Amino acid sequence: MSKRREQILSIPRASRGRGFVEPRYSAGTRRFMILIGGVYLRLFERVKRVEIIEEQRLIEQLRRFYDDDHRLILTFRHVAKEDAPVMMYVLSRRLNRSIRRLNRSRAHEEKIIPHARFLYGKDVLNWAGKAAVWLFPRIGCVPVQNRGSNRKGLDILRREMREGTFPIALAPESQVSYHMYHCADISSGVSSLATWGEESNKDVTIIPIAIGYHHSDHKEQFIREVITRWEEETGIRVLGKEFSPIIQLLEELTDKTLTILEEFYQIETQLRAEDRITSICEVSLQTAEKMAGLEAEGSWLDRLFRVRYTGAYAIRPDDHDPEALPPLGRSIEDLDAMQAHIYLRHSQIVDVLEYLDPSYIYPGCSLGRCCEYVLDLLDIINRMKGGNINTRYTPKGKEAALYIGEPMNLSTLLEGTDLTRRQRLDYITDSSQYLLQQVSEQLEEVWEREFTPSDVQ
Repeated sequence: MSKRREQILSIPRASRGRGFVEPRYSAGTRRFMILIGGVYLRLFERVKRVEIIEEQRLIEQLRRFYDDDHRLILTFRHVAKEDAPVMMYVLSRRLNRSIRRLNRSRAHEEKIIPHARFLYGKDVLNWAGKAAVWLFPRIGCVPVQNRGSNRKGLDILRREMREGTFPIALAPESQVSYHMYHCADISSGVSSLATWGEESNKDVTIIPIAIGYHHSDHKEQFIREVITRWEEETGIRVLGKEFSPIIQLLEELTDKTLTILEEFYQIETQLRAEDRITSICEVSLQTAEKMAGLEAEGSWLDRLFRVRYTGAYAIRPDDHDPEALPPLGRSIEDLDAMQAHIYLRHSQIVDVLEYLDPSYIYPGCSLGRCCEYVLDLLDIINRMKGGNINTRYTPKGKEAALYIGEPMNLSTLLEGTDLTRRQRLDYITDSSQYLLQQVSEQLEEVWEREFTPSDVQ
């Protein structure tokens, strides 16, 4: 394996933020995206092929949407940073031939446009690159701030659900959860969208979509190669990586990765890996919160978002331009930005570590789970080095799969129930999460064909 160049620590100066990036949909940009979508996926996201399972379910719901029969919400699992580009490619490119065939028998004003208005985290444009900065607003994507104030974005979404210009697409897990076959807790955003859609006096349909990736045709070899990368990054040897059983190797790699973190944070090692992960996440978040001047309130995800947006504002303030300040003021802003870069490194560790679940892999599990798991362990080292999701190792030549789940109609779901508004929202959220978990399990059942030996202890 070739030697990689070491990252040089670079902390940019404070600069003016983008504020709210207003969506401004352009049909020409959508057509441009259709032309370059496949090339972009191969070159930048390293996805060579996309498979769609139960494609007709999605086409049928798009047809009904453009018949003005209902409002449509696409909820997709968020398991990797490639998910949104894959979803956009499927809608704009892969469905194009089938949609064109349907459109031949439809009036011009009723033609189906294979597109959706995507929601994305407000901070995504800080790391996603110039292409995303240019593209997202021009295809009508709406920025949102999880656990924060986002009145402009919410007003746009409420209007969209009432008027039904395009379906809405969102990843309700709020951020990447790094598990293809286990759905994390989802936010209440999908239930809010659904109730706004009811205000149009139309039924609302929610489609659950699972997304998965095959990172290599030779999974066991791939796992051992990633372990070699981990060794090169850490300088720590993993004994028997050429011949030891995969589960045994991953358990050893988990122990070594957690030990690195415990030594860094000066935490006493505990017996169970789950308890060790809890202790590390707590200390890491407390370290970040202390530097950022924040109180520890809410779940880990609540706290993580609070640290993230506090840091993003320190680095790129929305309400003023640091370059317009006098020299002393500019230097103070730069110091705040430098401190933010440091405490954000702690939060980046938790961003991956909070999802690391040793029970996700076990003797007899699919090798696809093991590929994900070893990539997460390598990514923890990437975050300790100052990286983020954009610098996470991802092999070229991946294959992606979308499993389109059974649609859920809101009227059918709520029929015969007598619930308060709060109970309705919770019920829709819980039902949506159940469907996302179900479709994730269905994807694993039909897509994974290689498994670890079940007799390895």
